[in-house]
Amino acid sequence: MLFIITFILATASLFAYLFAKSFINPNRSFAKLAITLTSLISFLLIIVCISTIILSVKYTNEIKLSDEVKSSQNIVNIKNNRDTEGGFFIGCGEINAKQYYYYYYKTDSDSYKVNKINVDDCEIIYTKGTPHIDTIVKTADEKATENWLTLMPNLSLRISTAGEKYKIYIPEGSITTDFSIDME
Repeated sequence: MLFIITFILATASLFAYLFAKSFINPNRSFAKLAITLTSLISFLLIIVCISTIILSVKYTNEIKLSDEVKSSQNIVNIKNNRDTEGGFFIGCGEINAKQYYYYYYKTDSDSYKVNKINVDDCEIIYTKGTPHIDTIVKTADEKATENWLTLMPNLSLRISTAGEKYKIYIPEGSITTDFSIDME
């Protein structure tokens, strides 16, 4: 970035110098030379800026995002359920059904609260330890964010669109398999 700013300042200084010199020396060939040189340098500056932007976007898109546990809650109960939403007006409407996991967790004040999370954002893992839910967020490597090629708005957008994911740790055997074929 510092290179680009220096290049812009050098080009502006050269242009100002040549422009002032063309007024002092009214020779037309010198004025043509000044305009040609500043045009050429400006064109090179545009190429450098566009190349830097392209390299920055490419570099930022290649930054590997890693998972970080934002929070963890011990759970005492979990059940899947569907929420139905919708609306009707004069015979027309729609119904949407999304599947959620509802769970109870213990708070710091020894009371219990209920929460729900979208099934699409979850991964279920068997554990021999305490059942819990980890809230996972995407983060970028600190070294990658310190690089001058990193476009922070682009990286922030990538991280925010990744959203929160959940890892649900439950006791072994909690998922039941039930097969039923009804030929009626």
